[in-house]
Amino acid sequence: MAWKLGSAAARGWMLALAVGSLLVGLDAAAAPVGQTIWLRACSTQQYVSADQNLGANAPLVANRATVDAWEQYQVIDAGGGLIALRASGSGLYVSADTNLGGQLVASRTTLQDWERFEWVELGNGSIALKARSNGLFVSADLNRGASAPLYASRASVGGCWESFTWGAVGGGGGGWVQIWGDEFDGTSVNPSNWYANTGVHVNSEQQQYTNSFNNIQVSNGTLKLITRREWNNGYPFTSGRLESAGLREFSHGRIEARIKMPVGPGLWPAFWLLGNNINQAGWPACGELDILENVGYSNWTSGALHGPGYSGNTPIFHQFYPSSPVSDWHVYRTEFSSSDIKWYIDGALMKTVTRAEVERYGPWAYDKPFFIILNLAVGGVMPHGYNGATTPYYGVPQSTADLIGRTPQQMEVDWVRAYQWR
Repeated sequence: MAWKLGSAAARGWMLALAVGSLLVGLDAAAAPVGQTIWLRACSTQQYVSADQNLGANAPLVANRATVDAWEQYQVIDAGGGLIALRASGSGLYVSADTNLGGQLVASRTTLQDWERFEWVELGNGSIALKARSNGLFVSADLNRGASAPLYASRASVGGCWESFTWGAVGGGGGGWVQIWGDEFDGTSVNPSNWYANTGVHVNSEQQQYTNSFNNIQVSNGTLKLITRREWNNGYPFTSGRLESAGLREFSHGRIEARIKMPVGPGLWPAFWLLGNNINQAGWPACGELDILENVGYSNWTSGALHGPGYSGNTPIFHQFYPSSPVSDWHVYRTEFSSSDIKWYIDGALMKTVTRAEVERYGPWAYDKPFFIILNLAVGGVMPHGYNGATTPYYGVPQSTADLIGRTPQQMEVDWVRAYQWR
């Protein structure tokens, strides 16, 4: 909510021999698109690493005994039934570079043909990768040495060298399991999930939060956070803010909500997370993950991170464009782990930020429990950064003040849910 302007070795080998002649190509449905995975070479029984400490264009090598950030890859839908692998440690795409004889390097910022692969199921959890760049299979060839680079160099899968096992980071092939949710099916806010925080005055915002029914309502299966044009405690607007601090807090996982928002420059609805150690560490050291923010424009939302060295006008800020206006229902979601943070709208991946990207600016602050905040602010620094309004109120142009005066504006939430990978 802080502001930003602008923008198995023998078994695997025998299996590969048994099915190598039966390959039919890509099994698109089986590729774990959207997941972060590790790969382990059958030939070395070691994990594939894209270690940038070995150089900006260092090749991929299957020589690591454990999985850390360098050994993690996001599986990206590359279109046409193909996938791409994005190295979590650097945020760069894996390329089968024909200028290097098909050597695999994680060095590309954009996705072209050399960065596209077929995901070929071999059975029993084993797969092969066929490079679009030269039509050859990726091999961890022991004739090149146990720590030799991976090459897309084989015309067929003839055995263990072209076989890899994989697993989802944090899940080992499991799935998302819902661990909590609030469907807002009652007639009032559930006090075991939320409390109304009425003491927040930050970012030059122009509202007084209250716990009044005028500002926070649950009815007909949704939560309504309502802003009204009325003076309270020296502020020209009232509104609502709910927090789950001390009640519902979540470590690495998936948090999502189905939300529709009002439109009018200066309205500032948000769905976001704060580290539960804020009272001890303070902000921004506690970490903040903004899943959704909007400053009154119908066609875009934003997501951001705030932490030590990247807060306020944070460099980790991204605008997203939903498929229809924000006044329609959309599902806004984040997935956060020890290696990366992802933003989704309606199930479509909008942006991934890796730990390495964050640590260019300051310490990673997302390996702890976080609590959820839903609020509808009015005016303040971020809206002002876009609409430039100083009158009648800071960040609130006359048209929006009049709109709220005529018809109280609301942020409506259908449900909020939390998941963990198991």
